[in-house]
Amino acid sequence: MKQSILEFYSNLDKARDRALWLEFEHRDIPKHFVVFDGVENNFAVADLQTAEGIEITNQYYSLPENYQHLSYGDLKGIAGDPEMLEHWENILGKFSVMEGELLKFILKYQVPLDKIIRYELGCRGFDADNRWIGFTESEKIWNQ
Repeated sequence: MKQSILEFYSNLDKARDRALWLEFEHRDIPKHFVVFDGVENNFAVADLQTAEGIEITNQYYSLPENYQHLSYGDLKGIAGDPEMLEHWENILGKFSVMEGELLKFILKYQVPLDKIIRYELGCRGFDADNRWIGFTESEKIWNQ
């Protein structure tokens, strides 16, 4: 049974962030998500099948490829949003409870967080699509 997703946001960046997260979250299907103008001066996020079902076919906003462009101000806006998207709340929350000295150490000595994350994922035994492949294969994939 197909589950339709249609959500509305007042901010384009937030809608794009949500669509990108949903696409990541449903990557094993794969399910594609789009952002388009809503009817009440807002932005709609929907899976492609739902968007096509309501005859929205060519007016989609692009999704970000990555977040390397995020500025301090962008992060401040995300963190200050009273209705922060859950994935941002979880990501920022991990850093907000980390000891300040550890954060300063990470910055001062340029600790490669991407390598720490890859190491941790390699230890879990899953591939990028969250399929169990065993610890040895997982380590190979995440440490490429």
